[in-house]
Amino acid sequence: MNPNSRNRALDAELSLLESETLNFATRFIKDAKVRANYIQQTQRLSREYRAMVAAGTVPPETAAQQVHALRNQILAAQRLQSSDIGLAKAVGLKKEGLTLLELTEKYARSRFGVAFESLPEASKNQVYLEIIESAGRARPGVNVAATRLGRLGRGLVIVSIGVAVYNVAEAKDKPRAIAREGVVFGGGFAGGAAGGALAGLACGPGAPVCVTIGVFVGGALGAMGADVAFGWVF
Repeated sequence: MNPNSRNRALDAELSLLESETLNFATRFIKDAKVRANYIQQTQRLSREYRAMVAAGTVPPETAAQQVHALRNQILAAQRLQSSDIGLAKAVGLKKEGLTLLELTEKYARSRFGVAFESLPEASKNQVYLEIIESAGRARPGVNVAATRLGRLGRGLVIVSIGVAVYNVAEAKDKPRAIAREGVVFGGGFAGGAAGGALAGLACGPGAPVCVTIGVFVGGALGAMGADVAFGWVF
């Protein structure tokens, strides 16, 4: 292989690395922010309704009903803001929230060991309060994972910037190299989004591994296609 061919092969490999790195970096950072926002909103919801129940302005049963409905709305809204991988992971962990009837039964049995309907009014109110409090609780393991992925995403951004700077610095035609970086990244990002969407359709919404593979393969194909097209046009 002559030096020019080796240089072209190295450029292609570095561009693919940069594109894939940015593909996952943007998703990890976005999902960490979505998770943090979800926790903040549900905790505020729980605090406000606990205060209203304590003040006697809203009965415990009504408060539990409203909190349950609002929490599901917040969950649905936040999932709309998640990345394809984040959404697949979230659906895999919890496809749908429990109904209010299921929650009252769950907490009645865990707290009192009997069916909800057999409880006296005071105990039922304690179950409703438990539902209100649980709205502000999040899984610690999920929170830790989201935080770590956010940090990883920021680290990947640094790596991708470093690769881009190297590519431009080593290029003889720097304006062309800068334009190529933008085209390859755009192609990789579009390919990753398409690959994730197709994998979600093929494997179902709760298959994070399948969607991740789709993002990776789609991103690689998109980046390579954009690189080839750029070289052909320019």
